[in-house]
Amino acid sequence: MAGTTAQVEVEPDLDQTENDAAAATADSEVHKGARGFIVTMTAIVLVALAALIVGGVSWTNLRAEQSAQSRDQQVLETARQVVVNLVTLRHQSVDEDIQRVADGTTGPFRDQFTSASGSFGDVLNQGQVESTGEVKEAGLVEADDAHAVVLAAVTSTVKNTEAPDGEIRVYRMKVSLDSVDGNWLVSDVEFVA
Repeated sequence: MAGTTAQVEVEPDLDQTENDAAAATADSEVHKGARGFIVTMTAIVLVALAALIVGGVSWTNLRAEQSAQSRDQQVLETARQVVVNLVTLRHQSVDEDIQRVADGTTGPFRDQFTSASGSFGDVLNQGQVESTGEVKEAGLVEADDAHAVVLAAVTSTVKNTEAPDGEIRVYRMKVSLDSVDGNWLVSDVEFVA
């Protein structure tokens, strides 16, 4: 026989091609799904992290604000009390009154006040002085954790041998305070117009 060659057509295995295409599509979908899952999880983690940071900063700011408000309240209360003590003096209780003022003060102001207290006591006794004071208004001018300044409007009723019925006196005071061992103490008092 003469050599004839017949071309044999080989039909591709259609089932295999379809399986390969389906597998490639499924594999592509799995990769897309996995990438989508990773992107979604990354976004969720980033949003949660951002929320934690914002929450932490907000919490820190809130605590700092509450601490400052508490500090300011203590400063005002101390300034009010010491100012009242300064203008509430009676010849009958001069030693206790002077000690009460000294207990609320510090530094050179305390030294100056206590060194003058003896002669001050003599004046109160000689004039039979009875002074009762009241803070009408007080406001914080400035404050940090170590130092503060308060302005106070103060009245006092002063009775003595020259004014037995009493005289009303009005003062405006600039009160400086310092934090000493966790307590606010008055470090200076100025009478202002």
